Amino acid sequence: MTDFQQLDRYLKVDTKQKAADLATLNMLIRHYMLQVPFENINVQNGWPLALTDKAMMHKVVDEHRGGFCYEMNYFFKHYLEYHGYKVGAMSATVMSPHGWARENSHMSLVVAVDDTEYVVDIGFGDMPKFAMPLHTCPAEGMRDVTGLYRVHFADAQHYDVQKWSEAEEEWHIQYRALYQEKSLEDFADGIDFNQYHPDSPFVKGLLITKATETGRHTMTERKLTILSKGEKKALDVKPANYEGLLSKYFGIPEMQIATFDA
Repeated sequence: MTDFQQLDRYLKVDTKQKAADLATLNMLIRHYMLQVPFENINVQNGWPLALTDKAMMHKVVDEHRGGFCYEMNYFFKHYLEYHGYKVGAMSATVMSPHGWARENSHMSLVVAVDDTEYVVDIGFGDMPKFAMPLHTCPAEGMRDVTGLYRVHFADAQHYDVQKWSEAEEEWHIQYRALYQEKSLEDFADGIDFNQYHPDSPFVKGLLITKATETGRHTMTERKLTILSKGEKKALDVKPANYEGLLSKYFGIPEMQIATFDA
């Protein structure tokens, strides 16, 4: 098993003598999400994904970067297991603004703490900085600074992760997951699609997002959106300024991204 002490140090967490309980789980989630951005730079640059612990450790700790769902959640799964948690990877289908995305092309995590299971997802881009109980999530949702979230069973085999829409006053499905543990190999089709297919949203454009104490920073190749305490501010992103924005808002050292070469 990978020695994750260097990740502990990078995230500035002290897990000595801490039990594998809910408080520690939420502490690990929070520190990771505030430090490590969701980003698809490897896809945009035509580089291989970091699907091993060694590759992700280098990417996160040495390069001060992150990754997208398979990279982030698979890495975090092993990090939690290192700290004594039982974690399962579940396949999920994302609900996009245009309808259901490719089936089973997202990875969600279910973490067991004592006799309770929790949904954890640090690789989606818009999720709370804490675990949500799988079977007993409050119907009214659980509030983070970016909104209300909840887990709801669609049927006996599938759970939905939902976010409350203030504008429409209804719950919107973020994704629907099959409640059945999967291996990384089970995601091979989704990994290939999201990395190479022209219809993949991660091939179509750049997406970088990172949680903050007061909201979230999100950048595409055209716009940087700063959400803080419910207020949004937008900045134009251009080939001349994107590297500085990477460093200032995401902690990613200035680097070239092929998206801006076109």
